[in-house]
Amino acid sequence: MPREDRRIIFDYEEVYKALYAFCVQKERKKPPAGAITTLAADTNDESRIFVRYENRLDAESRPVMVEYSRDFLAAALMVYCRGCGIPLPKKARKSVMIGETDVILRAEM
Repeated sequence: MPREDRRIIFDYEEVYKALYAFCVQKERKKPPAGAITTLAADTNDESRIFVRYENRLDAESRPVMVEYSRDFLAAALMVYCRGCGIPLPKKARKSVMIGETDVILRAEM
């Protein structure tokens, strides 16, 4: 049986927009002002993602590290796709892969 494997690649700016919008929608604390500089999975628990935010416009601010679940990040990216008109199959198994400079939402059918 044929299978499909789609990968949607997001840069850090798009990931920030997705997380911000999803936090507002879910009435959670918004991400700090600034830009995402790194994303990394927890080495002990792959379900946890750490996002580092830096506000380069404020010289006195320090980088902030925020933890999200991998499911939360995937949901934020899926909602972002829906808002941009990118179709995602409902029955596909979705997962998030962290790259060095981007994030990939993978949909397998």
